[in-house]
Amino acid sequence: MAGHSGSNATRPNGPLVWVHAPPPDAQAEVAELLRQLDDRDPDLTILVTGQNSVPDWPASLPDLPDVLCAAGPGEGLRPSTAFLDRWRPDIALFYPAHLPASTLSYAGARGTALFLILPDIPKAWRSRWRIGAVANRQLLNRFDRIFVTAPDGAAQLAAMGLPRDRIATCKPLSRGSAVLRCNSAERGALGALIAGRPVWLAACTRPAEDPVVVAAHARVLRHAHRLLLILVPSDPERGADLARRLRAEGWLVALRSDNEEPEAETQIYVADQEGEMGLWLRLAPVSFLGGTLGANDGPDPFQAAALGSAILHGPALGPYADRYNSLGDAMAARLVRDEISLAEALSELLAPDRAAVMARNAWDISTEGTKSTDRIVERMLDVLSESETA
Repeated sequence: MAGHSGSNATRPNGPLVWVHAPPPDAQAEVAELLRQLDDRDPDLTILVTGQNSVPDWPASLPDLPDVLCAAGPGEGLRPSTAFLDRWRPDIALFYPAHLPASTLSYAGARGTALFLILPDIPKAWRSRWRIGAVANRQLLNRFDRIFVTAPDGAAQLAAMGLPRDRIATCKPLSRGSAVLRCNSAERGALGALIAGRPVWLAACTRPAEDPVVVAAHARVLRHAHRLLLILVPSDPERGADLARRLRAEGWLVALRSDNEEPEAETQIYVADQEGEMGLWLRLAPVSFLGGTLGANDGPDPFQAAALGSAILHGPALGPYADRYNSLGDAMAARLVRDEISLAEALSELLAPDRAAVMARNAWDISTEGTKSTDRIVERMLDVLSESETA
């Protein structure tokens, strides 16, 4: 994809997908959709527009494929046709908050396939238009496909008079928890070293959380004598000092950055190297996610969920509160508040059957949106293929 942005960007040759003004709470799911489009067709050009300005949110996502960014079209014949003449989109994707009616009409007449993602029937529509009102129906009838994620959304659209063959129901889209990678050789070697031992992970811990985690570990060790804690500090630079302090307290510690391995007697393995979280999540069936006992800045829980780890976390859920809450509602994650509740939860989940049920629930929740995103991506690629063969 092209990497230019701004008002001077030019349209490359080839098919172009235009995404217009996704609201802030949908930008993560749009980013994931764009990643999947790029994976499936790297030669595809993506254009993202803001309502009245060049959007800046794509630049804040370092793992987002390069896209073209520009200001959206204004209303009316002249700005709409100028925008469409310049960009000639093959597919346009919209959200209900910003629907430029004239541009939709002109784009559809030119052969642009129009998609709408509809999380819910907006309240503004309900207050301004009676269900089935002509203006509302005409606007929505311009879309070739409407993807409805609200449970009762399809029925409401049908009540407005929209053809059912244009309505597709789906779960909320994936917000992007790509499975973390790991070195398979390292996984095999470490797995062999700790085989037969109960293992748990404390990931991304802050300094104030380290004593809580270690105290909980000590409690559980009273009845699970071979239990191994993999401790991953949020700042790898803390690893060596953390290992020294733990050893001074009498713990048997191995330090990853010193190329030490967890031996049979090791009680705590301080894993202080960057980019290895995928490895530790695969090795530990139970994970406590740090930054949640007060820092309010914990990691994305879907990354742990997608790798089959039962999840424990504190009450400070930070930017991923919706994900932690959805996992909790599905009995796929458990809230802990201190060393006692952490130790109690850990003791229960050391039973493999309990951890497996919780991990399965977490996997189901973390991946349910992937099918919806796949479905939209697949439909976009089908439309592009059809236009190429027409």
